[in-house]
Amino acid sequence: MKEKNQLLPEFSNEVAATRRLQRMRLIPLLLLLLMAILFGVSLTLSQPWVRWLEAFAEAAMVGALADWFAVTALFRHPLGIPIPHTAIVPNRKDEIGENLARFVAQHFLTREVLQEHWNKLRPGRSLAQWLQLPSTRKELAQYTLATIHWGMSAIGEAPVQAFLKRLFAKPITADRLGVWAGRGLHTLIEQDKHQPVVTVLLEFLAGALSRQQNMIRHRIKQGSPWWMPGFVDDTIAKQMLTRVETLLLMMAVDEKHSLRRAFNIQLHRLTRELEQGRHNQDLLQWWEGMSNQPALHDYLIAIWRRLGEEVEQQANNQDGVWQQEIEDWLTHLAEALVDDQAMLERLDSWLSDALVEIISAHQAEVSQLISNTVAAWDAQETSHRIELQIGPDLQFIRINGTLVGGLIGLVLHAIASSVA
Repeated sequence: MKEKNQLLPEFSNEVAATRRLQRMRLIPLLLLLLMAILFGVSLTLSQPWVRWLEAFAEAAMVGALADWFAVTALFRHPLGIPIPHTAIVPNRKDEIGENLARFVAQHFLTREVLQEHWNKLRPGRSLAQWLQLPSTRKELAQYTLATIHWGMSAIGEAPVQAFLKRLFAKPITADRLGVWAGRGLHTLIEQDKHQPVVTVLLEFLAGALSRQQNMIRHRIKQGSPWWMPGFVDDTIAKQMLTRVETLLLMMAVDEKHSLRRAFNIQLHRLTRELEQGRHNQDLLQWWEGMSNQPALHDYLIAIWRRLGEEVEQQANNQDGVWQQEIEDWLTHLAEALVDDQAMLERLDSWLSDALVEIISAHQAEVSQLISNTVAAWDAQETSHRIELQIGPDLQFIRINGTLVGGLIGLVLHAIASSVA
């Protein structure tokens, strides 16, 4: 439901606008007084040329008064008399708001107009240029840290934590949990997309094993019986580690290695079983067991609070490490965009299409927002604000009406004189 008689947003230059309107009103008023004086003087004189002055002044007063009535009738009843079809703005405020909203929607928020506007604006290039400004990068970094700090502080509050515990206690029904997991895993491994990841992991494990050989051999020595000669421990450990490292490297190099193929078969089998719902209950029990562990909750909360303290320190330090890291990353992003014209063109296209899609899809909501906002304003205050904005220009109608009326009076007098 619309709320009536709401206050309009604050008008910062209302005093200056009022003074300007008052000054402009004086000009047609003084011009009307001048015409009245001329008309009065013309009545006291009998010379033939005075009839021309009388015709000019008389018609000018009529024009001035008619246009005064027209301008005044837009915003109020002239002389306070409730003449029909006067005080148009306050009486038809809601209709004016609806027409304005419809006009904006039909002429400014159409897909064609928006597409043309955003294509000319080139939002991707504007974004890159904006990011090149040091002040922009500094403000964005501060805003990012402040937002992260706010989010972590909010999640750290007891009511929010209690809500999250309830939310994730049982995130999905038992008959769908495994299916979702299976579909996600299927997406990751279809057409062997996971093989490069497996290769990287095997190479990493082989490298880590090689770097930690001395430590592993030392641990084996410490755990062996006292009567076992050291060189035997060292030989066994060395051969074992070498064989494991060689096996990992062979698996990394050869995607058709027997062990790797066996792993791949088991992975596909697990995916099918998950999609068929064979492990739903096991997954659900695991999830519930994890979510009902107070010790785990306390541990995660402690980590979160510690991170929150670190973020707070960084957010309050404009010269901190995180601040500088974010600024450096934004600098690198801006430079990379400026140097890549193809990417800039794609970014322009993406942003333009996204903005057009979002705005045009919500055309009706924007139109309704304008209409509802205008309808909720106080009628008299709205009329007053509009008059302050366009009233000074409307005074030229009164000025022109006075002068044009006087000229028409001269023309009519000339026609009457020629006929007589």
